[in-house]
Amino acid sequence: MSRLFDLSHEVPQEPTWAAGHTFGRGAVLAYSALAETKLAQTSLLAFSDHVSTHIDAPAHFHPEGKTIDRMPPELFVEAPAVWLDCSGGGAGKPVGPDELARAAEEHFKRGDAVLIYTGCSREWGKPGYRASLRPLEPAAVEWLLERGVRLFGVDGPEIDDDPIRWPAHMLMRRHEFYVIENLALWPAVAELPRRFRLIAMPLAIQGGTAAPARVVAVAD
Repeated sequence: MSRLFDLSHEVPQEPTWAAGHTFGRGAVLAYSALAETKLAQTSLLAFSDHVSTHIDAPAHFHPEGKTIDRMPPELFVEAPAVWLDCSGGGAGKPVGPDELARAAEEHFKRGDAVLIYTGCSREWGKPGYRASLRPLEPAAVEWLLERGVRLFGVDGPEIDDDPIRWPAHMLMRRHEFYVIENLALWPAVAELPRRFRLIAMPLAIQGGTAAPARVVAVAD
C-alpha cells in the first residue's frame, strides 16, 4: 500500500501581513450567515497568491509568461520526483550546481520534479524562518533546467535572497518552469524515500502569478 506524505503548510487563520512573515500573507476569516439561516457556515479567504506552500508560475516574473491556471497537469499529477539533501551548507549559504550534483548523484533521473531540502522548514512559523533561507544560485536553477526539470521546490520562503534583482526568479523570462516555495519537508524527510510520485495541485486562479497548493508525496 502506498504511503502519503503531506508536504504542505496550512493557510493561517490569523492575518499575518507584516513584511517578512512569508509563512502567512493571508488569513481565513469568519464570513457566515449561520446566525440568520441556522444552516450554512462559510469562511472568507483573504490572501496573496503566494501564501504559505505555493507554486510560482512563469508570469510571476515574465509579463507574457503562463499564469498558474495554465500550468500543465502532467507536472503536478503523480509526477516522478526526488528530494535532494542540501541541508549541510548552513543558513544563508547559496545552493550551487556542484552541491545539487552531489546530492543528485544516486537518485535523480532526467525530467524529475525536484524538491530541495535545506533544513529551513525546521524553522517554519518561527521568527528565524526567513533568516535560515538558503537561496539557489542562478547557475543551480540552470543546472536543473538543463536536465529537463520543469518543476522544483524548496523548503524555504524563496529561491532568491535578493529582493531587488531576483536573479534566480528572473530566469523565468527565458525559460518556462514552476517553483514550489515553503514546502513542509521537515519532518517528512526522516521517512520519505528519495524517489516518489508528486501531487502538487495549485488552485486554478485565473491570471494568477502563483497559487497555494496541496503538495503530497506518494511513496510505494
